[in-house]
Amino acid sequence: MAAYYRTPAGSVSRLFTDCLQQSHLLIAGATGSGKSVFENGLIAAALYDSPLRRRFILIDPKGTELDMYQDLPHTITYAHTTDEAVQALQTAADIVQRRFADMRRRHIKTYDGSHLYIIIDELMYLMNRPTVKRQVYDLLQDLLCIARSAAVHVIAITQNPTRDTLHPSIRCNFDARMALRTATRQDSRNIIEVGGCERLPNPKTAGKAYGYYRHGGDITLYELPYVTEDEITRLIRHWTAPAGRPRTA
Repeated sequence: MAAYYRTPAGSVSRLFTDCLQQSHLLIAGATGSGKSVFENGLIAAALYDSPLRRRFILIDPKGTELDMYQDLPHTITYAHTTDEAVQALQTAADIVQRRFADMRRRHIKTYDGSHLYIIIDELMYLMNRPTVKRQVYDLLQDLLCIARSAAVHVIAITQNPTRDTLHPSIRCNFDARMALRTATRQDSRNIIEVGGCERLPNPKTAGKAYGYYRHGGDITLYELPYVTEDEITRLIRHWTAPAGRPRTA
């Protein structure tokens, strides 16, 4: 009895497509720089694929940014307390180990199943919580170092790109980074290792958000793609309505 999904029609930004292909992605910028818009657009782009191809572990410390995605068939777990966040990271680590065991059994070097995205809405909050800081750091470091060949990706968002939050041992494992408008030149350097983000236009006055996308040694300035709330709602309704759920053939 095979399950199938009816996928929604639509087009996806090439930037979002590229971001979803990277091993890990860091999205950082000041408050009001467009992080939430970019984050939701990226998730919307993933929702043009079925849960057989893309899965989510959502970590949402504020409980307001990612809660609308928790009932999707793509979502394995949704966490909004610190204890739940640690458990979600442990769940991701367990999935990685199961995938490695499967890869060894089948004598393959790269996992060929669904891509799993661990989306952390506010990395700073978790990294600065005394009760879980060590656990979060250790689990995140392991995932960043070994998970890529298991098709497990970390997408972390932060509005406080300080050296304490983006410790070099963490930052160096994000091979792709989207740097939006920052408060200072140093914040820009903490994200993409060069200044410039502090001079980006304010989206509130410009009406558009811009960001520097660093991948490898290349840094490119983009006007960030915008996905409307109506389109995001359409995608959520598609996947949560009975017609969007798996059926037996």
